[in-house]
Amino acid sequence: MHKWKSGIVIVFILSCLLIMGCAKPEPQDENIEVIKTVLELDLNAPDEEAIRLLHEPYRSKEAEQANEGFLEEYQKYTKETYESYFTESGFEQFIMPNQAFMFHLAADRNVYQLKVKNSIVEQNEVTPTNYNFSVALDYEKKEEEKREIKISGIAIVREGKVAKITYHDKDLLRSLLYGEQK
Repeated sequence: MHKWKSGIVIVFILSCLLIMGCAKPEPQDENIEVIKTVLELDLNAPDEEAIRLLHEPYRSKEAEQANEGFLEEYQKYTKETYESYFTESGFEQFIMPNQAFMFHLAADRNVYQLKVKNSIVEQNEVTPTNYNFSVALDYEKKEEEKREIKISGIAIVREGKVAKITYHDKDLLRSLLYGEQK
């Protein structure tokens, strides 16, 4: 009788191990990871290297000397930072209206620090290439209390890369970009 109970326990344990071993973990949506990476690159601000490159032409007395190589160096840094996460057309749309580094410039100009605290990215059920996101940011202006702010938006993904990213909350964006956060 004792052997019989031991056998049942062993069969039960082996069955559990077999079931757990065969169960596949839920697939991770790689698009969500790409979007989160872009959000962190874009919203953890300021990026000191981007700021240096953007201000470089204005630090020299002679404009020709200041602009020499600036554009190439800036384009190289922008490509290294963002290009691998965007489709070709998405990358062009992102850098053409100077969306790249806009938060970094604003943070530098208005002397504040932005840090992504948490981001939630969810695939749209109706349009599977669209992902809605919301980001909680720590906002800290020099010599002031740290605050949490939230920003939301949508990212469109094609072939594992961002084709377009749009931030909502225009009033919040305006206040961040022009230093009017209250």
